[in-house]
Amino acid sequence: MTTKHNDMLFSLINEEDISSDIDRSIRETLVVCFPADREYYQSQSWWHCTPLYRVLGRNKKGLIVAHVAMVDRSVVVGPALSKVRVAGVQSFCVLPAYRGTGLSHRMMSVAMQEAQRRDFDAGLLFCQHQLQTVYGRMGWSQLNAAVYMLDSEKNKTLIPAKNISMFYPLRMKQLPPGDVDLAGTDW
Repeated sequence: MTTKHNDMLFSLINEEDISSDIDRSIRETLVVCFPADREYYQSQSWWHCTPLYRVLGRNKKGLIVAHVAMVDRSVVVGPALSKVRVAGVQSFCVLPAYRGTGLSHRMMSVAMQEAQRRDFDAGLLFCQHQLQTVYGRMGWSQLNAAVYMLDSEKNKTLIPAKNISMFYPLRMKQLPPGDVDLAGTDW
């Protein structure tokens, strides 16, 4: 699927269709957007788990200037242990020169429309507190529940304190009450 926004071209690509050239271009964008994780993104273009699909924003020259990867995960929620299929937002970024143009809103819109088309129950993302307002303008709301993940030693732990969890309604307008177990690592 391909759409346009201003002079940007958006493409939705399933993970199995990511070529080595596209992967390298994605990594170059991630290195610029996440300098603290430079060493990590120089070798791989996804965080702790492989995405299902990605949305790429390219400028007129074909350079990837925006990226979002989407993870498919069934999480467990509340005392009833309800299984909820979430579209997890991973490595969402826009190069600094393209910020403030509405590009991030359009990228998220394309990603979540595809999540809805693929019949996900909800969206879930983790971000730092200063980004809450940005995501809030895109329709995300802070999740007021404890969120647990597996750490590198496979121990169940709370997500890092520097992050907040945010929810996006798709099939479910809200999650069942209670804590959320990611049933794996964060993404």
